[in-house]
Amino acid sequence: MLFLKLKYLLYYYKSKSLKKKCKKNYKNEKIEFVKKLYKKKFSNKWFLNNFEIFNFFLPKDKNKKFDYLEVGCFEGLSSFYVLSEYNYVNAFFLDIWDLPNPNSKTLSNDFDSIEKAFDENLSGFNFIKIKDDSVVSMRKLFKQNKSFDFIYIDGSHNGEDILSDAIEAFKILKIDGLIFFDDFLQHDNSRNIQSYEGISKFLSLYSNYLKIEFFQNNLVVRKKI
Repeated sequence: MLFLKLKYLLYYYKSKSLKKKCKKNYKNEKIEFVKKLYKKKFSNKWFLNNFEIFNFFLPKDKNKKFDYLEVGCFEGLSSFYVLSEYNYVNAFFLDIWDLPNPNSKTLSNDFDSIEKAFDENLSGFNFIKIKDDSVVSMRKLFKQNKSFDFIYIDGSHNGEDILSDAIEAFKILKIDGLIFFDDFLQHDNSRNIQSYEGISKFLSLYSNYLKIEFFQNNLVVRKKI
């Protein structure tokens, strides 16, 4: 925690209280969602660690129309949640389904199987799937005048990569829209630049244009006018 600037400590402890409250308030919804996973092909359920906070920041009205972008989908657990819960979400799912560099780590290198699981888990839903580099893809979306209400970033956890993802995501985020970063505080000695270092740089660069809404292992920021 020594890397945190003092001005961020208040956000951290306020968020700790909110996280505790959300775990209680969304307990039943989490139980019901887990029931939907029967017969689905999810080898890992990391998203469930974020379930309550993720839920808190998504629209409360399940019939609300909104534009959603997910960067880093793996087998599609969070993708499945959004599509199964929201009737009118315009969803874009972006992943390279490959290692971004030879030194990257993951629990499995069988990305063909991971992508196949994603496709099968989301079969029957309407969405846009983009298989390409995240920065390249978001720049294309920007040129196409696409914009989003909610962007979930859980792709590369290398600090340089996540900084690039954050900058490009901010360009296509609507005013008052949210970016939800996963694994903000994760530390990995194999990385030259940690996730939190990249995101901290992003916070410094855009401090006048964003508001921190949540600050723990997940970071949530809102785009200001």
